[in-house]
Amino acid sequence: MNRREASKAETRRLVLEAARELFSQKGMQECTIRDIAGKAGVSPASVLVHYKSKTALLEEALVGDIRDALSGLIASIPAGAGLLDRLMHLSKGMLRFYDRDRDIYRALVRLTIFEPVTETPGMTKQSEEYVRFLSEMVEKDKASGVIRQNVDPMFAAASIFFFYLGALTMLFRMPEMSVETVADMLSSMTAQYLEGITQGRP
Repeated sequence: MNRREASKAETRRLVLEAARELFSQKGMQECTIRDIAGKAGVSPASVLVHYKSKTALLEEALVGDIRDALSGLIASIPAGAGLLDRLMHLSKGMLRFYDRDRDIYRALVRLTIFEPVTETPGMTKQSEEYVRFLSEMVEKDKASGVIRQNVDPMFAAASIFFFYLGALTMLFRMPEMSVETVADMLSSMTAQYLEGITQGRP
């Protein structure tokens, strides 16, 4: 890495650190590009050179934390657990993760989930990787005879993922609901779906 590339990388690092701190303190709406630039010690123009919008900056500032949280949950999936228990280990863990700062993650999901995939590369990649992982879980259970042979693993994974997104939306929209309550509802919905694609108990 030459000096210019190193300088760009350092600017991005400073901007991301400032954005993470200010987004958490002030919220997405109240935080401005000028605020972030001032905190990072760079000009507003420098911020916009690296990030074309606050949404792009918010996405990059947070998607790494989401990836790390999910990686930790995947690594800690209980050995020998059934499909429903494995899925709920992941889903409940992520609901708890988002619950630590509902406001900032609500903003992230609201500003990215309905946008074109080309505009939200970080969240798009994270979602695609997660659905692929779920598909691999279903494929393995299909190979072992737990899942019916006529089930398409990718379609099943997408269905499971959409149940999770519905639960996450509920968590964000209803601040009075606890993670436990939302997770219990998600578990019941997922279990009912799995009954339709498994040979026996999921």
